[in-house]
Amino acid sequence: MTASQGRGFTVFMTGLSGAGKSTLSERLRDLIESEYQRPVTLLDGDIVREMLSSGLTFSRADRELNLRRIGYVAGEVTRHGGVCICAAIAPFRSARAEARARISSFGAFYEIYVSTPLAVCETRDPKGLYRKARRGEIRGFTGIDDPFEAPEKPDLHIDTSKLAIADSIERILALPLRDALL
Repeated sequence: MTASQGRGFTVFMTGLSGAGKSTLSERLRDLIESEYQRPVTLLDGDIVREMLSSGLTFSRADRELNLRRIGYVAGEVTRHGGVCICAAIAPFRSARAEARARISSFGAFYEIYVSTPLAVCETRDPKGLYRKARRGEIRGFTGIDDPFEAPEKPDLHIDTSKLAIADSIERILALPLRDALL
């Protein structure tokens, strides 16, 4: 790791579908790459499901395995001095705690709870998943008929229905991220 590379860390955003995790993650990635000239690995839940976990179902065991895979990749990025941003629903505390433990052994781990209310998330439903879940066409949908275990002590709470994206990014950067980026 060179002096200009900084140390590795992971920003882990969790919350319901439609909470704003992907939007925040993409904006944060763009800012880190342009302002700090640090490459960022973005592990977005939809892309991870397609590329790394396509054979998995949405059972609890498979969701935990999906998060284990995200944690493994993020841990490797962090271990090698990289910046990793994860945007995943990650509904279970135990699986998030396991990811935190793995990643924290290599560098900093910042859990961001994108706590946008369910009613707002349902209005931001471009794929129509909430509507399908409410009609019973999708079973085991997080927030509807499957639980989301909110983080008990996240590093930061962000409700994107109350806070603009730019302000949300500033709050994320107010964590010890800037020090890690230098």
